[in-house]
This record gives sequence, structure tokens and C-alpha cells, in this order.
Amino acid sequence: MTMNVRNNIIERLRATKRENIETVIEYMNEHGFFTRHCHSHHRYYGGLADHAWQTYQAALKFYDQNITKQPLNKDSIAIATLLHDFCNCTGMSHIHGHSRRSAQMLKELGFHLSAEEFLAIRFHMGVHNKKTHFLYDNAVRSQLRYITTKADRHSACKKKGWG
Repeated sequence: MTMNVRNNIIERLRATKRENIETVIEYMNEHGFFTRHCHSHHRYYGGLADHAWQTYQAALKFYDQNITKQPLNKDSIAIATLLHDFCNCTGMSHIHGHSRRSAQMLKELGFHLSAEEFLAIRFHMGVHNKKTHFLYDNAVRSQLRYITTKADRHSACKKKGWG
């Protein structure tokens, strides 16, 4: 991870002008978001931040290719993609449950996610039809969740050499 990636992430998050975004950025700085690795991919110093930035860039590319069925708010794309693995800054590396934990940690910091942003972060690992969840139908229809999931997988697979 370069300082440029760190600065780009912070600048883009600040551009959303969301209430308590400075609290989120401060937490990221203090708890290793810009220095930790990410899951089974991007396993190097700063890999989590690199992955977040690559996911954001891929989501913008996919959005520009009109893969969604409806227009999306670009600030919401930034929030969902840059913060989808937020809990990893505390060292949580277990793949299962990290999406739920990321959304919960943001809430605990007083950062409000829109319903679409919550669904995108909470279900970015996909929506599995064999699981029952009261938000399942909303998550399936969420275009922000769809583009976040697609961009996340693109970044992860690219790093593993699959894309």
C-alpha cells in the first residue's frame, strides 16, 4: 500500500461529507486499516487498503459499463466498497461473519449507513438461497450490493491471479 492509496481513500470518504466520517477515518488510522493484510488475498502490509481501493475502482468501472438496473449514488458506492471489509482493521480475518461485523462496527462508531449501503456491506460475500434471512429479498434486489460483490470478487481474484 502506498501513501497515495491511503490518501485517496481518506479523500474519497471525506468527499461524502457524511456525519461521523472523521470518526471512521480516525478508527481506520488507529486500528491498522492502512497497514493490515486482507483475508486470503492481498496478504501483505497494506493489503486491506489496496483491496478496498481496487474494489472501489472496479465498482466505478462496472457502474460506468451500465451493469446495474438503476442509477446508484456514487457516494454510496464509495462507502460500500471502501468499507466493506472494515472489521479487518482490527485483525479479524475469518471470512465468515466479517461482513456482518463490518456493518456492526460502523454502527457502533455512530456512522449511519443507508439501507442500501447496509445491505451492500452486510451481504457483500453474496446472498445464498439456501440460507434464510429476513433481509434476503432486499439483498437480492440491491444493485449496490450486486456491484459491491462483483467488484470485491474482481479484486480478490485478480490478486490471486484468477482475473
